[in-house]
Amino acid sequence: MEHPPAAPASAPGTRSPNDSYVARGLAGASVGMGFFSACVFWWTPFTSILATVGLTLGLISVLRGVKGGLRGENYAMVGTILCATSLTITVTLNQGLRYAQWDSFPWLW
Repeated sequence: MEHPPAAPASAPGTRSPNDSYVARGLAGASVGMGFFSACVFWWTPFTSILATVGLTLGLISVLRGVKGGLRGENYAMVGTILCATSLTITVTLNQGLRYAQWDSFPWLW
């Protein structure tokens, strides 16, 4: 059985946001930064910085419409969710452990 030719995803001459290697790389970098920051969440300042940069890259990619995957995978959204989760865990544990160890919130000193 012969299949009809696939219709192009966009009209000829128009470019998709996913055409750029750099834009797809930013979306992929947010996934990598989110995963690594979740793996080393106890490195207090480094993890927060890494997750914040990854979250920023992921949000920029999401807002520009870059998915990151060649076959429709939404790496930008995955990276944004990973970085937001890692940043939430890091900040919560950091502030919670400081409260448990010193019996007062650090910002009230």
